[in-house]
Amino acid sequence: MTDKSHDRFQLERLAFFSDAVFAIAITLLIIEVHLPVTTPETEQGIAQGLADLIPQYIGFFVSFFVIGRFWIGHHRVFGRLQSVDDGLIWRNMLFLMTIAFMPFPTALVSHYVSTRVAVGVYAGWLTLAGVLNLLLERYAMKGPLAAPGGLDDLRRWARAGWAPIIVGVLAFGFAMVSPHLALIPLLSSPIITALVNRKPKAV
Repeated sequence: MTDKSHDRFQLERLAFFSDAVFAIAITLLIIEVHLPVTTPETEQGIAQGLADLIPQYIGFFVSFFVIGRFWIGHHRVFGRLQSVDDGLIWRNMLFLMTIAFMPFPTALVSHYVSTRVAVGVYAGWLTLAGVLNLLLERYAMKGPLAAPGGLDDLRRWARAGWAPIIVGVLAFGFAMVSPHLALIPLLSSPIITALVNRKPKAV
């Protein structure tokens, strides 16, 4: 096996492993969305039980798109690499740790959505994931790792890495005022991402 083929094989192994972690984490989110338990089993009771699960629905959808957003960025970055080294592997592992753990703060905030502690833990973990993701992307910008022509794309996408950090910090700050206010930046994350990615106007 040539050096180039070996580098490609190692890169594919790392990408496949990362995709598996993303897939498992995003699947585990639905486990916390339970069927409503009602006694007696009446139409009104089932409807009320479904309404009581609204925090779990919100937690699932928010975290689904959070993890999905991280996967899209990860997929783009790894599609522009031609090799890996130990530094990239360890940074990737630390970032994947935050993804694998995401179902726990999601379950926590889904069950205790009215508490500052639960919302603060979720927002804080989102911020940590954003920081580790940004560090991974910046390390990937090292010239030898990027494929020819891929470095410009990596630099352009690196700005988007600030979006989850901004969302997490805002959500944490809002949660300290009122837990329910944290939903504003969390649900507005697509808008925040679009603003972060907006190209500056030419002077």
